[in-house]
Amino acid sequence: MKTPYPPCIYAETLLELPSLTDTDVQVAEQYLPMVANYYHQSLLLKPEALDYLATNYGISQSIAAQYNIGFANRSLGLELPDRKESSGQILRGSLGRLRLFKGSGHEAFCGCIVIPIMTDDIIVGFYAERIGRPRRGAKSCYWVPLSPPCLFQSECCLDRASIYLCSSPLLAIQISQVTQWATLAANLNFHLYDADYQYLVDAGVKEVIVVMQPDTAAEDLRKLGHKLKMFGLRYQKINSMAEVAYGTA
Repeated sequence: MKTPYPPCIYAETLLELPSLTDTDVQVAEQYLPMVANYYHQSLLLKPEALDYLATNYGISQSIAAQYNIGFANRSLGLELPDRKESSGQILRGSLGRLRLFKGSGHEAFCGCIVIPIMTDDIIVGFYAERIGRPRRGAKSCYWVPLSPPCLFQSECCLDRASIYLCSSPLLAIQISQVTQWATLAANLNFHLYDADYQYLVDAGVKEVIVVMQPDTAAEDLRKLGHKLKMFGLRYQKINSMAEVAYGTA
């Protein structure tokens, strides 16, 4: 009898930091860059994904290469050692704990644009956004932190008094490409870890301007504002693209 693995249960655990073994950390350091590069090559072979980036975010193929944006097309598992081999079991187990695979053995981000989140040239998480209609309880996008600080484009806040914070790396790329603003991204509900806030403080940030989306919850903004105040950071908000002059990108 096939064991069910409801996608919603997997999705609800993604904001939690995983408990990783030493082997998992080694796998992350060695294989995650390879996985990100594999996804990028898969993107180049998927016209629908390239069209999605261009149409919705004004992201060209060259910009996608700059951020190593990829696409998960269900083929990654075929490139790994067979699960019947000990090496395959170890590797797949680690990739499961790193949340790239579900408990069922299927790719977690299948059908999604995938962006690696980097801090100091190390992959500390992934963002994935589905290009088609979600099915069987799957979500339209995922934020998967592996270790804090986990902020997309975190390096752009160095020596910047004010930074913009939005809830999608793709939106952050769009804004920063056309405005040259220092724009970071966290997850959809602006759930940041203490290490994220401290990173901003240590980088010299004094003010965080939140780019709200139509579905941004007031309670999430209240919690974010409270935490920013605790770390001595000023806080204001703007209404998505309504207050961002970004041309026709």
